[in-house]
Amino acid sequence: MTRLAGVKADKPSSHKKLEAVASKVREMLHVGPTKAIDPLKLFEDLDKIIIKHGGMRIPLNYRVSNLEDSEGYTRYDKEQKCIEVIASVYTYDRLESRHPRAGFFVGHELGHCLLHTGQLVRLAQMPTNQLAAMHRGATVHQVYEDTEWQANGFAGALFMPAKGLAQLQQTYGLLTIDMIQETFKVSYEAAGIRRDVFSQRREILLV
Repeated sequence: MTRLAGVKADKPSSHKKLEAVASKVREMLHVGPTKAIDPLKLFEDLDKIIIKHGGMRIPLNYRVSNLEDSEGYTRYDKEQKCIEVIASVYTYDRLESRHPRAGFFVGHELGHCLLHTGQLVRLAQMPTNQLAAMHRGATVHQVYEDTEWQANGFAGALFMPAKGLAQLQQTYGLLTIDMIQETFKVSYEAAGIRRDVFSQRREILLV
């Protein structure tokens, strides 16, 4: 059984839906399906990604902060009316050195921005004690309803798109973890998980 790390999302998702959202982001960034995304550039170009909620566009920004207990997080700033992805200094330093873990952090947090916009806006309006109560009383939910599962799935699709994997497979006649890792500059673990998802759902992801 998959261990759920997040709360219940407003909407369930699927690998196919996450693939579609990730594909749109790549189009916005003008990055082809076989090209590796530079996570540092993605982080610093977050304002180029369009987010709409309730018929209005919500600006997306980034910030680096001295965080001691976290890689970073995403929040809605109700004063500035924007969504911020905040990275710790340590995470940003690792982004500059192209560490795969730091890169996945950016993709994961961008997933929250795009998939959980409404929840981020609502959370910003809640007092701290109400937020704590909400997490203590989290309802049981399915894996495809989990916010963390959705954000991870989005990041995998963003950095290792199905169309790119299919092209690699067609070119070389096989698809290995090493090949995915080298092409898309991701961790071995992330490449392995994504290869499994692609192998099991190839037909669905390529529609």
